[in-house]
Amino acid sequence: MNLRHWLYEPELRIFYPEIVALVDDSRWDEIEDAFATHLVVGTGGIRGRLGPGPNRINQRTICEAAQAVSYLIEDLGPDFKSTGVVIGYEVRRQSEEFAIASCEVFAARGIRSYLFDGIRATPEVSFAVRHISVVAGVQITASHNPRTDNGFKFYWSDGGQITPPHDARFMELVGNSGEIRRIPINQAIGLGLVSFIGHDVDRAYIKAVCGLSTINSRSAKIVFSPIHGAGTTNVLKVLREEKFDVNVVSEQADPDEDFPTAVDGIINPEYPEVMELPIAMASDIGADIAICSDPDADRIGVAAKVDLRSCNMRLLSGNQVGVVLAHYLLSHRKNNGSLIGDEVVLETLVTTSLIADIARRFGLIPRDDLLVGFKFIAEAIGELDDISKFIFAAEESLGYLAGSFVRDKDAAIGSLLVCEMASWLKDRDATVVMYLDEIYREYGYYNNTLLLVDLLGNIGIEIMTMVMVCLRNNPPVTLGGLVVLDIDDRLEDKSSFPDGYYPGGSTDVVSLYLSSDRRTRVTIRPSGTEPKLKIYLQHFGPVEGDLDEVKNFVDSKIDEIRVAILDYCRSILNKELLNQWDTSHRRSI
Repeated sequence: MNLRHWLYEPELRIFYPEIVALVDDSRWDEIEDAFATHLVVGTGGIRGRLGPGPNRINQRTICEAAQAVSYLIEDLGPDFKSTGVVIGYEVRRQSEEFAIASCEVFAARGIRSYLFDGIRATPEVSFAVRHISVVAGVQITASHNPRTDNGFKFYWSDGGQITPPHDARFMELVGNSGEIRRIPINQAIGLGLVSFIGHDVDRAYIKAVCGLSTINSRSAKIVFSPIHGAGTTNVLKVLREEKFDVNVVSEQADPDEDFPTAVDGIINPEYPEVMELPIAMASDIGADIAICSDPDADRIGVAAKVDLRSCNMRLLSGNQVGVVLAHYLLSHRKNNGSLIGDEVVLETLVTTSLIADIARRFGLIPRDDLLVGFKFIAEAIGELDDISKFIFAAEESLGYLAGSFVRDKDAAIGSLLVCEMASWLKDRDATVVMYLDEIYREYGYYNNTLLLVDLLGNIGIEIMTMVMVCLRNNPPVTLGGLVVLDIDDRLEDKSSFPDGYYPGGSTDVVSLYLSSDRRTRVTIRPSGTEPKLKIYLQHFGPVEGDLDEVKNFVDSKIDEIRVAILDYCRSILNKELLNQWDTSHRRSI
């Protein structure tokens, strides 16, 4: 039915040649995936592959999203329409066109747009919402998704993303969008409904980020790569403003929608192959830190020199970077007497428990149970009675935040703090890797591993559905020789489960606890932004003797737990689904 509509509806005729090409090439699996369902709101908004169909990112689905936001604004009353919407975009294919199309939709509803005059990092759009005092913000981005993707992410007047229950209302509006009304961009500009912003907002944003500086030392030598994305507009500007010795990876310096150095189209710095060029350059020139921002520059991958006597670099996980930053910031505040004890550290429920352990040791009460997605961190910040009490937030997928002027993860903020921390350590004849081991010796060693299972198309959805249903109805009794002592199911509306269940909602998370202190756990969730099943493993070991021995023991146990949870998933699938499961691409990071 969707396919027929897209073939013959007059306003969708622009997609006719692309659809016919898919049919001529007999790409039936792709056709089914593109037209069988509609894009859903995930942890970061709407993202997906570019192409025709309701389950793809294209002019139609982008305009549906913009019109849905328009309706939400209209629901608030006429005064909110006049405040306007900030619109930004990153380097991906068709991003500028989608941003202009969004302006045209807002103009048709009488809503003013402030359009950035070129590519910008996503966190600057969050900043601009509150800086300009508009009702909402839109960023055309797919964040760290593969280069085949794009998306539509939006913020409310607090600079934070949409959270339940409003996301359900948004999707309802998207699904019932009907006719899309647009005013051509030049006409909208002439009517005063679209204006351009840029330099003034940039300066205010950079100044705010630089205001988070903790020390004066700039001794660390830095390598930076924006991997062809927006990182030159925020990370590089901040580090140069702060007078760091920054060396840019020349092959990845220029914005490029094709991401020519991407390996297999992957541009997520969580993956080691994405960090190869900055790490190689850092090793060659003896740098202390290598940083790679993702395409929309809201997250960073970090590698650090192992010791001061060599040029060897080690790639750090998002959890490890979060740990050292949390300890560094709290130590800095304690040493200068500005830590009272009622400050707040925030993290998502799949992020390492070591951050919460550190916060408690400093006398703070952390929030470590937040749902996955930085929008829930932003929501928690907004709920604070005293916003100045917020110190730091982290999520395992390379997202970090300090300050309250941005309500999303920010690669520029994370980079500034990492480089200052590395300088502080270098001045004391230490490295970030050495610092991390010091923390392990004091607090104990955690292994946090993320297992990603790619599950494409409708059969992938069927597999994820079966796994999540079985976890809730018939969970494993033991994993890796450890008894499952407790289960935490965050699904809010269980009344219709499993009837009407679709995997990937914000609360679609099940955690299995394998120790009485809840430090050993397995958490499973379908991704809200990519066709993946995500399995988060955590195991802990106290360090009373040799750290390497504890690391080896804990790492070995993680391997046993990993094998066990995969065997459990495999055991519940029928023959057809099992074949898809066995041939699916998977990796641990």
